Amino acid sequence: VFSLTILISSFLLFLVQPMVGRMLLPSLGGTPSVWNTCVVFFQAVLLLGYGYAHLAAQRLTDRQYVVIHLTLLASVCLVLPIGLLQDWAVPTETNPLGWLLGQLVLCVGLPFFVISANAPLLQRWYGRVTADHQDPYFLYATSNVGSLGALLVYPLLIEPAMGITAQTYLWLFGFLALSGMFVCCGVLVLRAQTLADAGMACAGRASLPRPNSDGYQGLSWPTRLRYIALAAIPSSLMLGVTTYITTDVGSFPLMWIIPLAAYLLTFILVFAERKLLPHAMVVRAVPFLLLLMPVVTLMDMGVSPLLMIAVHIVTFFFVAMLCHGEMSRLRPPAKQLTEFYLMMSIGGVVGGAFNALVAPVIFRDVIEYPLMLVAACLVMPRLQLTEATSADEGRLELRDLMWPLGLALLVVLTYGGLEWLGVENRSVMGVVVFGVPALVCFATLEKPLRFAMCYGVLTIACATLLLERETLVKSRGFFGVNEVADDTKFGFRTLINGRTMHGIQRYDEVESPEPLSYFHRLGPMGDVFQIHELPRGARVGVVGLGIGSIASYAEAGQQFDFYEIDPVVYELANDPRYFTFLASCKAEHRVLLGDARIQLAAADNFRVAPSDADSVGESPTPLSRYDLLILDAFSSDSIPTHLLTKEAF
Repeated sequence: VFSLTILISSFLLFLVQPMVGRMLLPSLGGTPSVWNTCVVFFQAVLLLGYGYAHLAAQRLTDRQYVVIHLTLLASVCLVLPIGLLQDWAVPTETNPLGWLLGQLVLCVGLPFFVISANAPLLQRWYGRVTADHQDPYFLYATSNVGSLGALLVYPLLIEPAMGITAQTYLWLFGFLALSGMFVCCGVLVLRAQTLADAGMACAGRASLPRPNSDGYQGLSWPTRLRYIALAAIPSSLMLGVTTYITTDVGSFPLMWIIPLAAYLLTFILVFAERKLLPHAMVVRAVPFLLLLMPVVTLMDMGVSPLLMIAVHIVTFFFVAMLCHGEMSRLRPPAKQLTEFYLMMSIGGVVGGAFNALVAPVIFRDVIEYPLMLVAACLVMPRLQLTEATSADEGRLELRDLMWPLGLALLVVLTYGGLEWLGVENRSVMGVVVFGVPALVCFATLEKPLRFAMCYGVLTIACATLLLERETLVKSRGFFGVNEVADDTKFGFRTLINGRTMHGIQRYDEVESPEPLSYFHRLGPMGDVFQIHELPRGARVGVVGLGIGSIASYAEAGQQFDFYEIDPVVYELANDPRYFTFLASCKAEHRVLLGDARIQLAAADNFRVAPSDADSVGESPTPLSRYDLLILDAFSSDSIPTHLLTKEAF
């Protein structure tokens, strides 16, 4: 009964996450920040659930615990089925983070909180009513099997076959079934306590004491901090991998399930009774995979995107296996089970919040991902040291500092030498400049602290060298990193988001810039305006601003509306210090901030009268009144899938 209940509970817990993400992603342009924020929210609520389970286990009797939790389960039914607040519009000119968190709190906060407490709660109850209660950790592996099952079933079966409304009712029916299973578990717990109370009464003793009075000893602070660190690194890396894939490959729904599934799989493997991947083998494999990352992926040497994704996912999986495997090896006795899960949850929140909330504020670029890879190296010394190793192995010495300094000098001299020789092939330069130093890093494997510092030098070098552009300004917001850079070799200025150029302008074309790239008059965009000869007074809608290249096709007397979801892009495109397409536009034009899909749908329902068109101001134009509508919204090199689907648009 307990195994089946925890399986259903975990299935529902991770079924609601992609379901809610599916509701929210189209409203905010499918940006990775939406899912990253959702993950942090779910981790924070999971922490609250684990905290509630821990405090209740220490302060309440089993009878009180059962009654309170069943009451909470009943209260969840009052807010089901799950759904977004339709009357709360997405902010268009400010960061939508507050709107996103508010929707999550009001729509899914209570159900997720109650279900998140189920795993430690059921394991605690199982330990109270069964004879083999000393090691209930196998139930945690069962819990993660249910979680992984939900992540696989949702994109393969549920999402293709059911609309979002039907999905919410499916979750409602599953929750009702879970509540029934919980009643059965609660009855077993109450029966066990009744029998225990009766036995003690016959023996002339007091009733069963509260759980916190049976000699419970909390974890030491060094142990707590270690658990938190080991949980934070994989949590942060999971979001880093997700951001990389969805930014540099393409924005299509549910792509983030792959890193999350790999993350859950590590828990299943490390907490299983039979270890399929020995911990020692994982520790030996991690340094090789880490060295493969900067050499193959950070340098962008024309490697296949699928291969790059595979390298990232496999490396993340093994690093998570290393950290979670160490947590499993050092797990405390069953009495400290709820506190162990509480520390694990705190670490998950710390890692997720660092990526989603802290890093976008303090970093101009997405450096939290490689930074966490270096942090993974820093936890390796303690993992690789054995009890027979002396305490000096973990101490920083002067010789340890000489290795990274020497490696940095080697990289700089090698790079300078190749430039002096006139070598311009980036692949050749990458192999020589970073491949050889990577081999040097292998010499430091016996001293993991040296390896961590050398790996940090190699990562920094890969991120800063071999750039063929000069950055003028770089700005990071909710929708990613936008960079304005000059190509000094060819005299171009570009707007770059992730690894994709969203517009090019020549230095010497300020008054009447010529559209370049696929906006060129001899390219596909030129063909569009040549085929559709627009008369004076024509209205043109453009989804996606970029640097405003399409504005060069505008003629006097026409009206151009640009829809842009990212305020940072508008600020850069409208600044004549960087780009002048908007400033030199011949037609009347406006830039409407927000998701074009939502704005066009709202305007089409509102139906602005033709006589009032000029007085609308910043209100969007109804879709039916455009003579030409151009979809130029890109995430990386692909159009977001939710802009191509009939259901979303």
